[in-house]
Amino acid sequence: MTATAFAPPRPGPFERLRRQLVAEIEATVGRHDEPALYEGEPGDPGLVGGPDSVSWELHGDLATLATAGSGAILMELLHPSVMAGVFSQSSYRTDTLRRARNTLGYVLRTTFASTPAATRVIESVKRVHARIEGVRPDGVAYRALDPELIAWVHTSIPWAVMNAYDRYRRRLSLEEKNRYLREQAVIGRMGGADAVPESVDEVQAYFERMRPLLCFSEQTRSFLDFLAGHDVDPPTTRVDRFDRWSSIRASMDLMPEWAQRLTGTYVPEPVRRSFLRPHARLRARFVRWAVPELPCKQMALARVAAGSATRADEPVVTRDRSAALAR
Repeated sequence: MTATAFAPPRPGPFERLRRQLVAEIEATVGRHDEPALYEGEPGDPGLVGGPDSVSWELHGDLATLATAGSGAILMELLHPSVMAGVFSQSSYRTDTLRRARNTLGYVLRTTFASTPAATRVIESVKRVHARIEGVRPDGVAYRALDPELIAWVHTSIPWAVMNAYDRYRRRLSLEEKNRYLREQAVIGRMGGADAVPESVDEVQAYFERMRPLLCFSEQTRSFLDFLAGHDVDPPTTRVDRFDRWSSIRASMDLMPEWAQRLTGTYVPEPVRRSFLRPHARLRARFVRWAVPELPCKQMALARVAAGSATRADEPVVTRDRSAALAR
């Protein structure tokens, strides 16, 4: 028999499309499969509770994180001190892909990395932030390690993620939402926040308290223009700019209406129902089809299962309880 008789079959068109999507996704946000982070002591559940936590279910869904991303970032940047630090001391214009990977990486590492590795990640970010301080255009001094700023940035992310999962994956009960926010509050406090909301009611009240401190400045407008594909090099196409327009607004649709109006991303309810949400749901399904489970979650599940197998002296089979819940 010839060697060709043992060659694996060529992938079909759907598998080729899936591989292409995976390659494009990983080129943008990275793969997130570093053994030094996600392997470790057998049985170690990490910082937020392990496989039975709500955080592992939500953060294991790349489609949810992608949908939530721009809304969470814009919400963060409505605080003028956060915006000033990003505008003057960030490389978002010149090193966009690295910034995107690091932002997603922080969420994944603090969720799925071993306890020592996740702790090191948080401490590393704090050391970087310790060097970031300055004066806003309105003359107010800021420093990145201000507990108020850390709490604001922290709270914006899980709120967007929780709402994205609830809308585009499966409905979450109030108890699940509150449990998720409590799990994530651990990360916020370790990051340097003094007080972090731990329930839906607390987050909503917190947003209202913070609202008078927020604004849509010229710096925020410049960032949003960049995010939307305007004034960038190389120039974007009209189709790409429309895709960004819809994605940004679908993501901001997860945030309070007053934040949508403040950023100019508000669209009427009929447009949201007939276009934005169906478009976001279709995009999420494509991402979920291409990447049904992130490598870092698979590695973390194996790490926890190894501990159970050691204790029971027998193999342990883990099952992702979220796999059957897709809508």
